[in-house]
Amino acid sequence: MQKINQNRIRTLLVPGAFFFVALITISIPLMAEEIFLTPPGMRPVKDPTLVIPAGYRYSNNLIELPAYRSVSGNPANGWVGKFVHTRRFVSNQSAWIYFRELDLQRSIKINNEASGQSFRFWPVGTTMIIESYRGNALNKKSDDLIEIAVMSKILRDRDPSIQAFYPVNWTYARFNPDGKSSITSAKVRECHQCHSIAFHFSGDLIFSKFP
Repeated sequence: MQKINQNRIRTLLVPGAFFFVALITISIPLMAEEIFLTPPGMRPVKDPTLVIPAGYRYSNNLIELPAYRSVSGNPANGWVGKFVHTRRFVSNQSAWIYFRELDLQRSIKINNEASGQSFRFWPVGTTMIIESYRGNALNKKSDDLIEIAVMSKILRDRDPSIQAFYPVNWTYARFNPDGKSSITSAKVRECHQCHSIAFHFSGDLIFSKFP
């Protein structure tokens, strides 16, 4: 009787153990996958109207969600909130953008009279938070919060072009309303492809205009 029970237990455990090992084997490469991004171009400090092809790639860094505001929606110390009436490409959504006031002060704004273009280059270390809401985000109702996106500007290790070009290396993350990470490799590339469009309008990979 005892031998029969042991055989039954073995029959149940072996497939379960195999499934568990297989799941770990599949999950590890997905979690450890390194995502590489290519900048949409490089703008020389001497003449930012020029666009030079970027001949390198950089790794998308992991980003933790910073404490950028209180539960009631008030910006944390040093942070500023900017309301966006209509979410780009989504007419039934609006958003709040949170950024550090110091990053804005350290950013470089350039007005080109000849072309009529206006550029703003954000410093390395800048972090941007974008909260997307259904409908009007002015009330900041948690039930209407769809997702939280984060962008952070980094510097490549031993970047020889730091003096000659404005850095444009941004990394991306997304979070559910409860703060849990929801980023995937596909979403990283989606974010980068979209924000690369801003490069041709604002000089950097940020769409929104700032004073």
